[in-house]
Amino acid sequence: MSPRRRGWSIVATLAVTETVSWGVLYYGFTAFLRPMTEELGWSRGSMSAAFSLAMLTQGATAILVGRWLDRHSPRLLMTAGSCAATVGVLVWSEVHRLWSFTLLWAGLGVVMATVLYEPAFTVVTKWFRADRRVALTVITLVAGLASTIFLPVENALIEAYGWRRALVVLAVLLGAITIPLHAVVLRASPPGGVDGPRPDFGADPLPDAAPGGAASGKAPVSTDWDMRAALHSRTFWFLAAAFVASSFVTSALVVHQVAMLIDQGHGAAFAAAATGALGAMQVPGRLLFAPIQRVLSRRVSTVVVFAALAVGVAILSLSQSVGAVWCFVALYGMGRGMSTLLRATLVADLFGASHYGAISGVLSACTTVAVAAGPVTAGVLFDLTGNYQRLLQVLLTLAVTATVFSSLVERKPTAAVGAGLPSPP
Repeated sequence: MSPRRRGWSIVATLAVTETVSWGVLYYGFTAFLRPMTEELGWSRGSMSAAFSLAMLTQGATAILVGRWLDRHSPRLLMTAGSCAATVGVLVWSEVHRLWSFTLLWAGLGVVMATVLYEPAFTVVTKWFRADRRVALTVITLVAGLASTIFLPVENALIEAYGWRRALVVLAVLLGAITIPLHAVVLRASPPGGVDGPRPDFGADPLPDAAPGGAASGKAPVSTDWDMRAALHSRTFWFLAAAFVASSFVTSALVVHQVAMLIDQGHGAAFAAAATGALGAMQVPGRLLFAPIQRVLSRRVSTVVVFAALAVGVAILSLSQSVGAVWCFVALYGMGRGMSTLLRATLVADLFGASHYGAISGVLSACTTVAVAAGPVTAGVLFDLTGNYQRLLQVLLTLAVTATVFSSLVERKPTAAVGAGLPSPP
């Protein structure tokens, strides 16, 4: 098989395995939150804390995973991750104590770091340069349907078999699909990717920055920064701040949206369908991503993405009527779809591909602190107030804050940041 065909077969494989992994490991928690609390008597805050712990362990592990993928083939790591994920879901079906549930999710967080978007994006970034955006779009277009496919299926399985047997079915599905695909198809990328050592598609060199972080008096020909240079730039930290704030919002909504809508008087089927539709709306968002970037500058398009998320949260905070929910789903779903692609491409555009795994791993570690805090904060606020209105006010504030930080990511440089380090764009 030619390197190019191999590269696209890996894209197709990851599109499928990411869909299943996200559907079972991430969105599954949302579907099983309410039936587990009703049967076991655990509070939503305590259950959300277990999921938050998983996000923390995922973030801590992401740095090591990124470094591994910068140096080794993804096949062993992602295959082992799929095996562990399958076993983890089977163990989930047998939990009876809160402490064991919490411990299990701490382990599942490590597993998710090896099979969800971060490793997949690193693999694609290593394989592709000129076609990187196309490859990433294919994966996220398909995987964006994970919640649309799995939340209704999981809700139906729970109603038909109970939540324990439903998890056994999902574990079998997860293992049967992801383990063989990762084991058979994944490979290390050839030097320079399938299209050779050409400049990154759409990558604009950062002003006054040279590879590895050395300052220079003219524009560089490469955007490859090492991790130290990236972490000493304001660019990285403004980018991290924007994604940290928006990740808190997204994680809180993902875990609690079904319960929130049911509490507002909507049926369980509607709540699952509306939450699942967020995934479906990511598809048009991702299809619009490239045209928007062609029409608008990268800086403006970045702000537009975060602004769409903020407006969506504003709609939901004002009303949870059927019409408002669907307006939120449409706008916020499209914003989420574009945000995923933005994160995957912007790191490579700003800092290059050579150290993408390590830099992206640090960014992931930062954002997963917020992802971890979101669900447990939402659960505690609900336990304290008896409703989600105060939470929605907090989420709106953070969504607006993320938009402000996004506008600062690529502002023009004014002075160098530290001796021998690049000026921020």
